[in-house]
Amino acid sequence: MSRNDADVDNRLRSYYPIATAISGLFHPQVEVVIHDLKTERIAFIANPISKRKMGDSSLGDQFPKAELEADVIGPYRKVNRDGRNLRSMSAVIRDAKGKPVAVMCINFDVSQLENIADQIKTLAFLPGSLEPHAPFFHDNWHQALDRAVEEQESSFGRPIKAMDAEQRIQFIRRLETGGLLNVRNAPSVVAEKLGISRAALYKYLKTIRRDAEKTGLEPKEESNKAR
Repeated sequence: MSRNDADVDNRLRSYYPIATAISGLFHPQVEVVIHDLKTERIAFIANPISKRKMGDSSLGDQFPKAELEADVIGPYRKVNRDGRNLRSMSAVIRDAKGKPVAVMCINFDVSQLENIADQIKTLAFLPGSLEPHAPFFHDNWHQALDRAVEEQESSFGRPIKAMDAEQRIQFIRRLETGGLLNVRNAPSVVAEKLGISRAALYKYLKTIRRDAEKTGLEPKEESNKAR
């Protein structure tokens, strides 16, 4: 074992049993990968459904600095090399000083569940979506918000909390147009989803409404403003 390999092992080896346990509990659908941020290589992998191996490059899994500020990233969607859909979450591993040193990625192969869901829909004659364009009533508000988050993440290929300012404005404008910000306490929940403060959310809303007025759109009535 080289000195570099020994350094990697000493820093991260205590996490290897955790990765093995998680993959074993959900075998064979779950792969767990530990990416070493220093070497930008895979330090450990359990149940490699992606056909990767230890020592392979981690450059295909980008970890922007903004994402590493959070302890947990996701859930988010990925596509395996063979085209299967994956639902993933990542945990940031830090040293004693709080500096990110590695990322443990848990990749859940949901393709079999998707196939089962499709079969159930076919047998039960269920449409793909019971309310494809349903208004955002209070009783399904959280579902509508979650759906909007998933679509935004799928569109930009990154977790909602890692969106830049322009992408956040686009997302908030969509919620505003769809009435999702009219529900009581909605701003607090949406701000938490985005990983920003309520003050920052209201600042984005102010920009959106000012731009709407500049384009000649009617300003929203007071009753429609976020509460």
